[in-house]
Amino acid sequence: MSRARRLVVALAALAAAGCAAADPRPVYHTSTSASDGMPTLVVGVARDPDNEYTVRVLANELAFALAQRGRAAIALPAFVQEARLRGVEVPAAVLARLAGGVVDAEILAWLASERVGALVFLEAPIYDQVWAGSGKRTRVGLTARGHRPGGGEETWRAYTTPEVEDEPGQGFQIATEAALAALVRVINGEPEPPALPSSVLPRIKVRW
Repeated sequence: MSRARRLVVALAALAAAGCAAADPRPVYHTSTSASDGMPTLVVGVARDPDNEYTVRVLANELAFALAQRGRAAIALPAFVQEARLRGVEVPAAVLARLAGGVVDAEILAWLASERVGALVFLEAPIYDQVWAGSGKRTRVGLTARGHRPGGGEETWRAYTTPEVEDEPGQGFQIATEAALAALVRVINGEPEPPALPSSVLPRIKVRW
């Protein structure tokens, strides 16, 4: 079953159980731009070493979700592997700066020479569970920012923070898939879906 299908199934199950969510649309974003058919490189940035694996997985998921929408996208580890197959070694300095979320004219020029059309940094500043008065609350906050090689300036920024209450064993999956879906819509320039009635979906909250 595809990731998109799993998200639909998860939301349908919540609705059938009498609980679900407000739309986790990004709280802030500027307009995105197409990458002219060239691949979008997705890089996970982990500010906390304990989150490194989680962020790497999320970056892979975001690249996969973009590819499902017909946009050429690839996560950094796969990009490095493909470059090696072409006989190109990604400079260690480029990898270190990208992994740290740093972008400068030199890096953008190198990416442009490799025909990368867009660069997306993904961070997860919030990825935890806390106890609230009504029970356990799962919080996922994702931030994405885009650059275009050749442009230099940051072209857009988006973030979304869905919170899921009282969904044992499913909180992280539901919140993560909702957050990724929201970011994919922004990156692709897709319209936001209508917000679901709070009376139908009360257990997932969004911080605006």
